[in-house]
Amino acid sequence: MNNKNLVDQIIQLFTNKKYKEVIIEIEKNFDTSNISPGLLNLSAVSKLLKINNTKDDIVSALNDLEGYYKKSEKKLEKIEAVTNYITTCVINSAKYSEITEYFKKAEKLYEKCVNEFGYDEKLYSRGSDLYKYTLEINKSRKILSELIQKKTTSKITVCANGYLNNYSYEWGLKEYFEYSKIFKNFFPQHKTKNISEINFKKNKKIKIGFISKDFNGDHSITFFLKKTLQYFDKNKFESFGVSLSNDNLLKGPSELKNNFDNWLDFSKLKNQQIIDKIQDLRIEILIDLMGLFHADRIEIFNSRIAPFQISWLGYPNTVGFPTIDYLIADDNLIKKDEEKYYLEKIIRIPNIWNCHSGFEFKRKFRDPPIKKNKFITFGSFNNFLKISDEVIEVWSNILKSIKNSKLILKSSLNVNKDVLLKKFKKYDVHESIEFYEKKNFFNNRDHLDLYKKIDIALDTFPYNGVTTTFEALWSGVPVIAMKGFNMNSRCGESILKNANLDYLISRNKSDYLRVALYYSNNLEKLDDLRKMIHKNILNTSLFDSKKFSNDLQSKLLDVYKKN
Repeated sequence: MNNKNLVDQIIQLFTNKKYKEVIIEIEKNFDTSNISPGLLNLSAVSKLLKINNTKDDIVSALNDLEGYYKKSEKKLEKIEAVTNYITTCVINSAKYSEITEYFKKAEKLYEKCVNEFGYDEKLYSRGSDLYKYTLEINKSRKILSELIQKKTTSKITVCANGYLNNYSYEWGLKEYFEYSKIFKNFFPQHKTKNISEINFKKNKKIKIGFISKDFNGDHSITFFLKKTLQYFDKNKFESFGVSLSNDNLLKGPSELKNNFDNWLDFSKLKNQQIIDKIQDLRIEILIDLMGLFHADRIEIFNSRIAPFQISWLGYPNTVGFPTIDYLIADDNLIKKDEEKYYLEKIIRIPNIWNCHSGFEFKRKFRDPPIKKNKFITFGSFNNFLKISDEVIEVWSNILKSIKNSKLILKSSLNVNKDVLLKKFKKYDVHESIEFYEKKNFFNNRDHLDLYKKIDIALDTFPYNGVTTTFEALWSGVPVIAMKGFNMNSRCGESILKNANLDYLISRNKSDYLRVALYYSNNLEKLDDLRKMIHKNILNTSLFDSKKFSNDLQSKLLDVYKKN
C-alpha cells in the first residue's frame, strides 16, 4: 500500500471514530522521521478521544501536539497545536495531578507562538486559561483585557474577565459595576412567553426553581442548600432542582436531590429548551446558583423567564443582567450606600447570607497541634487562585516572624504548586510550606481530618474563602480574615461576625499579622479560643439551618407579595 492510500485509510478510520485503530496504524507505519504534522495531530486527537484513555495516553497526546507544532509551517496549524496543548493540560489536570508539570512547556509554546504570529483571538483565549492555571492572574487579566479591547464576541471571555477581577485589588466597586453593564451585550436573549401570558394562578403553591451546573454530590453548594431546602414550608412552596450537570456526576445517594420536591435533569437540553420547560412548569421564582463561572448557561437569565429572577450563593457579586431582579446578601456584605454599584436590588437576610448544613459525623475537640509539635502550624485550603500577591506577602511575614512555624496548603483546583512555591521563595519561607494534594479534597471525613494538623487557619483576600471558613470553624479551628471593600471580599468578615469572632477580623495587612502573632505567642489564649469555638459554633447562625431557611423564605415571600 502506497503512502497516500495508507494516509487515506487512517483518515477514514478517524472519520469512523475508530481511534484505537488510528493510533495502531500510525505507530506501526510511521516514526518521528517520516510522520507528517497532520498525522501527528490525528494521533494526538485519537488518544484524547478514545474510550477509557489513560494518563499515558494524555502524556503521549501532549508529545504529539508538541511535535505537530514543531513540524508545522502554517500559522493556523501552529496555533491549533498550541491551543489544543493548553486545552489538554487544563482539562486533564483535574484528573491527573502529574499533568500540571506540562503547563511549563505549554507556557513556552504559547509565548513562542505569540512572538511569531502576534494577536490571534483563539490563541489569546487559551493563553488566558493557561495563565490562570499557572497562577499568573495578572497575565491572564491582561490578555482578557486585550481581548475585550479587540472587540471579542466571546461570552466565555467576558465572564472570565469579570470573575478574575474579583481576585485583584485593581478593580473597586465602581470599576466592576461599570464593566458589568456590558455583560448582557455578549449573550443572546432567547424567545420567551410574555409573563402576563402564563397563568400562575393555576399553581397551588409558589413554585421556586434553583438552577445550577454544580449539583453534584461533592460540590460545596450542596452543603449550603440541602438543609435549607429541608426546612422549606411545603404548604407554601414547591421546589424544583434544575440540574445542568449530568446526574451521573451525583456520587452516591444525593441528600440534596431528595430534598427538592422535583428534580429536573436538564443537562442535555439546550438553553432555549430549558427556558421553554421552565415557563411551561410555571415557575415563579427562579434562583441562579452559578453566576459568571458558567458562561454557557448563565445566559438563561438574560431573558425574562419568571416574574422573579434572583442571584444567590454561587457568585458573590453582581452578574450584570437587568433581568436578574435581586441579589441575596446581608448587612455585612453590602453597605446601604453601595447598593448603587449592584444592578440587582439587594435582599438582605438577617444575620448571614447563607448557612452551612454541617457534617453527619461526630465532632470532637482537639488540642492545638502546637502542644505536640512545639511549633505553630497555619493552614489554608482555599483555591490557590485566591492566594494573591498581597496574601503571599502577609503569610510570608507571619512565617518569618514566628520561629519554626509551618503553613499547610491545599487547593480545590489542580495547579502547578511549584509556581506558588516560587512566590514564597522570594520571601525565603518556601521551606515552611507543606502541600496536600487535591485528590481526597471531597472525601469530607479525610479532608476535615486535616484540620487536626492546623492551629490557626488563614483566610485569603481580596477573594475570601467561604466553604473553607465554615469547615475550619466547624472543626474548631480559628480563622483570621481581613475586611474587604465589596461583597466577595467581605465574606470572611460576615462569617466571623456571625460566629461572634469579630476580633479575628483584621483591618489591614499589618493588623492581620498582629492577630496571627498574638495567638501564636499566647498558647493559653489560643487554647481557650479553640475550646470556645468548639463549644459554641454550632449554636450560631452559621449552622442554624432552620432559622436561616425561615429567614430566606420570609424575604422571598416579602418580594413575592410586593410585586
